[in-house]
Parts: sequence; C-alpha cells; structure tokens
Amino acid sequence: MLWFFYGIIYSFFTAIYTLFNQHYKLNAYLLGIWRGWGIAIISFPFCFLFPFPTSYSYWLLLIAQGIMIAIYDSHLFFASAYYGSGATSRVMALTAIITTIFWWILTPQSFQLMTNNEAIVIVIIFLIIGFTVSYWQMIKSPVSYQLANYMLPAILSLAGMSIATKEIALRGSSVFAALAYYLTVSTFVSGTLNAFWFIKETKLDFKFFWQQILSSHKCNAGIYVVAFSSILIIAKTLALRIAPNPGYVTVILLTAPLFVFGINKYNKIPDTISVKAGFSMIAFLLSLILLVNLNSAVID
Repeated sequence: MLWFFYGIIYSFFTAIYTLFNQHYKLNAYLLGIWRGWGIAIISFPFCFLFPFPTSYSYWLLLIAQGIMIAIYDSHLFFASAYYGSGATSRVMALTAIITTIFWWILTPQSFQLMTNNEAIVIVIIFLIIGFTVSYWQMIKSPVSYQLANYMLPAILSLAGMSIATKEIALRGSSVFAALAYYLTVSTFVSGTLNAFWFIKETKLDFKFFWQQILSSHKCNAGIYVVAFSSILIIAKTLALRIAPNPGYVTVILLTAPLFVFGINKYNKIPDTISVKAGFSMIAFLLSLILLVNLNSAVID
C-alpha cells in the first residue's frame, strides 16, 4: 500500500499547486517561468547519467510536452488568482474523462473488446450521463461557464500530457532517464514559452525582465513553486511506478478538490461556486474510474 501513500502526497501537493496563486495573485506567466526553468536547472545534471537520446520523434515529444505544460500552468495560475482554487480544481477534474476518451480513441481494439460486456457498458453509460448532468449543473452560473471555457485549453493540455508522459517513459532508455530528460527539456520549453508570453504582455526590455523575475517577493514565490512542484513530481513518479495499476493513482488524484475545499474552509476563504454540482461530477468520475480499474471485465 506504499503507492497509496505516495498517491495521497501527489494529490495533496496538486491541491497546494492549485491553491498557490489564489494566495499570491502573481502574474501566471512569471510563475510558469520559475517553475519551468527552476526544475530544468535542478534536473539538468542528472541527464549526464544517461545516454543522449538520438530519436527526433522523442525530442519532438518532449517539446510538445513542454508546450502543453506551459498552457496548463499559465491557465491554472491565472484561474486560481481570479476565480479561486476551489472552482478551478473542480473544473480540472474534467481531465479524467477527457483522458479516458483520448485513450479509447488511441486504443480502439481494447474499447471494442470492452463493449462486448453489455452490463458494463450500460453502467458506464449511466455514469457518463450522471457526470454530464452534474457538469451542466456546475456551469449554469455565468461565472462557472466563463471558468470552464477559460480552462478548456488547460484541461485538454493536461489530458494530452498524461498520454505524452506514458509515451516519454516508454521511449526512454530507462524510467529514470526518461524522467531526467522530461524534467529538463519539457520544463525548460515550458519556462521559455511562459517567458515569451510574459515579455509580450509586459513589453519589458532585457534588464527589467530579469528584475521582475528576481525581485525578492517573486524569488520567494518561485522557490516555493519549484519546491512543491518537485515533491509533486517525485510522489507522482513513485506512485505510478509501484501501483498495481496506474489507474489507481488517477482515482486518488481526484481527491485533490477535497483538499482544496478543506484548506479553504480552514482558512475561511469563500468557496461557493457550484460546490455541490462540482463534487457530484467528481463522484461520478471516481465511480467510472474505479469501475474501469477494479472490474476484470474492463481491460482498458
């Protein structure tokens, strides 16, 4: 059950990651720069321990992953500052169902085999309908609708990141080699893209660009981002490595909005945007993922 412990750490620090800019309310691109370049600098020395990748497609995959990370980070940090972390974390739960749909599209043979079991298909349809109704209830308010629209690129990016991470791990010379290059190359690309967006938005010259990034307040926030992001990544990797089924880790990750809700309650921070509908949606998602991972009739 050690994978469960690591999974809880992963979920908790995902909640902290979502809560972070609700408190600091900094420019999201600036935080993306710190997270991307900070982790890349820490991870870079470990690349020398492993063979240099020579596959062009592998490098393209690492770069694509970095672009998706940049989109995810910037939208998540902006949304947490403006809409609050509670509503943002509940909307991000949509990633689970979108990742499942993407995976079914990429593995049609497995999906076809699953449809041979009519009882399982009926239950899955029921759960998806319940999820859809809850989702529509959640976005009935104008604010929730705006948030869902704004977070759509981040939701799609996170779903793509989940699949790309699997491919990166499979194509690396080892799991640790893949992790080293992923954390170095992809996060560097993410930080660089956020730097481009930050400069374009603020129109700063080279000198003032670095003054903004390295001011004492931004440094303190940046160090926190790099620290808990590193813990998040390590916990995620360990959980996925030793879990009997990686889908179990996804189930645990869907508890992140509960952590966000609890921390906001403890700190007496208002969190009233579609709370019931949001948690109802998460409950249907949890049931769907548990069904997929605990029922032997569902193979993918």
